[in-house]
Amino acid sequence: MDVCLYMPAAVCGSSRHDSSLTDGQWAQIEPLLPVANSRHGGRPLKFDRRLILDTILYVLPTGGAWRLVPHDLVPWDAAYRWFRAWSADDTWREVHEALRDRVRGADGRDAQSTAAVLDSQSAKSVGGGEAIGYDAGKRVRGRKPHLLVNSNGLLLHRVVHSASVQDRAGAKLVLTGMHEQFPQLHLVWVDGGYVDVVDQGLIGWADHHEQLQIVVVPRNADVKAFRYCPGAGWWNGPSAG
Repeated sequence: MDVCLYMPAAVCGSSRHDSSLTDGQWAQIEPLLPVANSRHGGRPLKFDRRLILDTILYVLPTGGAWRLVPHDLVPWDAAYRWFRAWSADDTWREVHEALRDRVRGADGRDAQSTAAVLDSQSAKSVGGGEAIGYDAGKRVRGRKPHLLVNSNGLLLHRVVHSASVQDRAGAKLVLTGMHEQFPQLHLVWVDGGYVDVVDQGLIGWADHHEQLQIVVVPRNADVKAFRYCPGAGWWNGPSAG
């Protein structure tokens, strides 16, 4: 059990912001967070872990400034240190994967996905460096988040690269190592930007290196927005079954 020595709110570990964890959410996440071994010594926790998470969740969804967190939350520098520590030791990834598998189980599915959807979207960015590029097709200068999601729409893997990187090249960055990480994954749906009559190299590469079958789902010109397709999640195209 955590020993909370810092109580900025009326109740230790609770806060009243829209981004704050509910009791039910905290009950799911708390057992997944690392606990310090008391036999190794060290000081007790100064800040309650739930309040630390509430502070982190106050900042990340909106991209707000750490220094501007409200005074009823953990001081920004302490919350940032925990955020960096849990990033470095893969706590965030482990929590995400555990929760994703629970959602799959609650949906009556095996925790290991057999099919996934791959897509990307260029986003404007004002930063500089090698991660910034120009997407001529979308006329966007910035970065390109490249996501692989399962049929529930839950994240399996993501890579953020320059917007100038073509989808076919970016797909290889995302799919590399997926066979080892998800041995039951064998099918990946993509749109026509990844495979066309001129360049079908991604199909052979995925089959040879990752034992993955790439299936192109053609865009449905009659559909003006994404719709839910059984087995494929949200998709702007015909149902993949």
